[in-house]
Amino acid sequence: MTSVLRTLLLVLFVFSYAHSGGIKGVVVGKPALEPLAGVNVILQGTLIGTTTDAQGEFFLARVPVGTYTLTFSLIGHRRENIPDVSVSGDTVLQFRIELSAAPIQSEAVVVTASKREQSLQEIPSSISVMESRLIADRGLTNVEDALRYVPGVNLTETQVSIRGSSGYSRGVGSRVLMLVDGIPLLTGDTGELNFESIPIGQVDRVEVLKGAGSALYGSNALGGVINVLTKPIPADVETQVRLHGGFYSAPSFRSWDWGGGTRFLSGGAFTHSRRFGNTGILLYGSQVGNDGYRQNDYRRRYNGYLKLSHEFSAFDELSLTLNVLHQRRGSFLNWKNLDSALIPPDLQQGDWVRSTRFFLSSQYQHIVVPNLFVTFRGLWFRNRFDDTVDTLTHRSESDMARGEIQATWFVGDRHVLTFGLDGNLESVEASLFGSRNGGGGALYAQDEVVLTDQLNLTIGARCDLQDVDSLESDSQISPKAALLYAPAAGTALRASFGRGFRTPSVAETFITTNISILTLVPNPGLSAERSASYEVGIHQILGDLAQVDFALFQSDFSNLIEPRFVSGSTAQFINVTRARIQGMELNCTLELFERALILDAGCSLINPKDLSGNDVLKYRPRTILYLTGALHKGIFMLGADVRHLSKVERIDEEFKAFVPDADARVPITVVDVRAGLNVTVAGQPVSFVLNVANVLQHNYVEIVGNLAPPRSVVLTVEAEL
Repeated sequence: MTSVLRTLLLVLFVFSYAHSGGIKGVVVGKPALEPLAGVNVILQGTLIGTTTDAQGEFFLARVPVGTYTLTFSLIGHRRENIPDVSVSGDTVLQFRIELSAAPIQSEAVVVTASKREQSLQEIPSSISVMESRLIADRGLTNVEDALRYVPGVNLTETQVSIRGSSGYSRGVGSRVLMLVDGIPLLTGDTGELNFESIPIGQVDRVEVLKGAGSALYGSNALGGVINVLTKPIPADVETQVRLHGGFYSAPSFRSWDWGGGTRFLSGGAFTHSRRFGNTGILLYGSQVGNDGYRQNDYRRRYNGYLKLSHEFSAFDELSLTLNVLHQRRGSFLNWKNLDSALIPPDLQQGDWVRSTRFFLSSQYQHIVVPNLFVTFRGLWFRNRFDDTVDTLTHRSESDMARGEIQATWFVGDRHVLTFGLDGNLESVEASLFGSRNGGGGALYAQDEVVLTDQLNLTIGARCDLQDVDSLESDSQISPKAALLYAPAAGTALRASFGRGFRTPSVAETFITTNISILTLVPNPGLSAERSASYEVGIHQILGDLAQVDFALFQSDFSNLIEPRFVSGSTAQFINVTRARIQGMELNCTLELFERALILDAGCSLINPKDLSGNDVLKYRPRTILYLTGALHKGIFMLGADVRHLSKVERIDEEFKAFVPDADARVPITVVDVRAGLNVTVAGQPVSFVLNVANVLQHNYVEIVGNLAPPRSVVLTVEAEL
């Protein structure tokens, strides 16, 4: 009976689409009643949506006959819903909507926590969001650098750690899963996050989910999930040009000056988008050049990006994305010694890395009936790199294919069920790892139930089966449970538990190579990592001015994979028997002068214990502190960021045998400042942003024998044509 009813409903929707109307209107903000641009306008139960223009106006065309709920949302304003909007054939409805101000983050909408849209007050997990505006203000050219400003996150070069989940293994393996528009993007050979393949100029926002996410996302979500959401294709024709140029300051000490002169940074990006009826197209290209502040540390990167979308109806939409990256850069593994901190050892002089990577992804959304959504996702990621290490040339070619079917069923006003299945295949041909194949599949389900007006329950589980070449197959059922209690408006108490796991990457298992006098040997006996994570927290909104989020967390790991020296200068990846990470995190936001000034502070205190040796885990700072301030007033913008990480207490002591001054490390304190100007030139908006990174020229290392970037000064100009 149920299937017959759904079929009848679908027939009615198809019939009604042939008879359509329209909805238009204007959105203004209270109390000034000035037009609001960029408001998201969504017709619930369909894929129809748009954003308001500079005059606050919007128009939804070809709306099928029916009754809907119209939703309006904008960061910094309270969401408004207009129920029972009845559309009849050849009729255009008109609305005037007034949105009231609200705390910036209270109405932010995220999709990573439950694979569907939710506000931050509805999520029983810790999550941080970085919007595209902050990325642009900081003049960033890489998603990796954007993550350095997210509370609870620290990077050791390109390796991401969320709440101490990861140490350092030079780009091999990751306990954090990165998604692009909800699709996992990891290399098939090393299992690393490849940030450079993501066109940062097309990033709409970055969502960081903290804690084990394996119940929905599977392997590699052991420590958390990073979801990079790209910008939708706008309704109007848009052309943008972005140029940047700058330089590195001279080294702090004369002995560090290797005679390279002034080292420059430069680059540019071009975007053009338009729509042809129901079809949208967006083209993006960028080039980044960096002379490098160290000898043999230059890089040249080229990125091309194409996005297509087509609306078959109000209930069916297909999008395709193609991204191509080509990069050539020098290779700097470690310094010669502390007195020559910007010069590599003689044997590494002239080493280089050349890589070509592309991914093709697709997403098809279909609304079966108004309360049942189905999404199909697919991705092919091709990765090839060549490099030289100590004059020896290596090559790796890998392919990663992924597919997923997900359904979201709104069973009722107080019940949402999300379920699906996905699979992956990988193939590797590499001089370092050999010829390897792998793959796996999974089933997952999550149930969200509103028990009372104040209490929500989320339970779910995922069953994974993964196979990596000659290793024994690994399987795990990863359960998840969470409670969200809202005793009063603006207060949300949460508690959650989740299991996680990660299968070892091809590189961790089969790598065989020599780097300087270091020898890496394979370990075909590696087992999958497993974890259990716990969290309790509170999110409190304090009027219209401030909000606070506080969390206590603990993660217990077994079979944690870490690189270890097994004899002399010979190392391999092994399973640490047991590890535990405990800590607390406090994040605060304060908004002043009608949101002209926004202040953010985040502090994470972490106790990372290696229980097998009763010692601290390597390469983890115990304290991570971030302070951010941004002032936007009229055409002017001022901002500053402070990042502080306590001194790493423990590294691999064996490094001292072949990396001179390997123990030279200090607490990290980096201050960045920026200033911007937004003007109109020949009727078109133009923005100028000057960024000074590491303004105090603090000298520090993130990994052994590698001096971090000194002060840099970069001017960015962006214009719409």
